[in-house]
Amino acid sequence: MREIGIYCERIGPAFWAEPINAVSNGAFLVAALVMWRRAPQPVCRALSGVLAAIGVGSFLFHTHATVWAMIADVAPIGLFILCYIWAAHRYFWGLSWG
Repeated sequence: MREIGIYCERIGPAFWAEPINAVSNGAFLVAALVMWRRAPQPVCRALSGVLAAIGVGSFLFHTHATVWAMIADVAPIGLFILCYIWAAHRYFWGLSWG
């Protein structure tokens, strides 16, 4: 597997080479849990699930730094953006689901 070293704080190929980035992804999981509990609407639950996936994917990238981990990092972020834009159009501007 090819390693990706695009961050200046990466201190080598070890699993914990980016310890602050890896651990700070726990904040995504906490935010997802809080959002899941506070907003029972299906769209909010979906966004909180994607937010948890962002935390897991980012943790994987900051610990493994491989191509597959980079995809696990950026794919949920892109999905969250698309879901949020869709939900915002629906809820803020009253557009139809279609």
